[in-house]
Amino acid sequence: MEQVSISIDAGVASRIIQREFDRLLNYAAQDAAPSGVPALGSYWPGQGGYNAGLVRGEDGGPDYYLIVPTLSEQLRAEWGGRGEECEGASSMSDGLANTRALLADSNEHPAAKLASEFTADEHNDFYLPARRELQVAEANVPELFEKAYHWSSSQFSAYFAYIMGFEVGWLYYDGKINERLVRPVRRFIP
Repeated sequence: MEQVSISIDAGVASRIIQREFDRLLNYAAQDAAPSGVPALGSYWPGQGGYNAGLVRGEDGGPDYYLIVPTLSEQLRAEWGGRGEECEGASSMSDGLANTRALLADSNEHPAAKLASEFTADEHNDFYLPARRELQVAEANVPELFEKAYHWSSSQFSAYFAYIMGFEVGWLYYDGKINERLVRPVRRFIP
């Protein structure tokens, strides 16, 4: 088989590469966020807080933006329900479902209750985020969080629940009887 050699002027090659690069950047920008969505970490007027990023919906549910409110003071509480597993509070990604299960449980769950009672911009649909929702927030907007451990609504066992450390990005679990920071979040479905 004979090899064919093609030579291209460096200027032409550079223009072709730049045009393709520009096309890809334009495509990515159009695909990144709909018009009117504030940048990550920016306050979202009327939504009760800051844009922490787009979260993929679970089990075919709609994708949603995670909204993290500003707190005038740090909220702290026990997770609650020590020694008992709360059925329905083990999702790693659906904090809303976990919080609803915790609130319906016969045991007290102070962290979930505190998060669900939060209101901002006339929104009262805040909840205790799931483990993966906190991981999204830690990846996208760690500056919005106190550099400490925050409760998730994801249960680990009868005695432990997941916590997310915003100082160094650690995901771990802690005893449900301990007090940790509580950061309510809410969803905005475009």
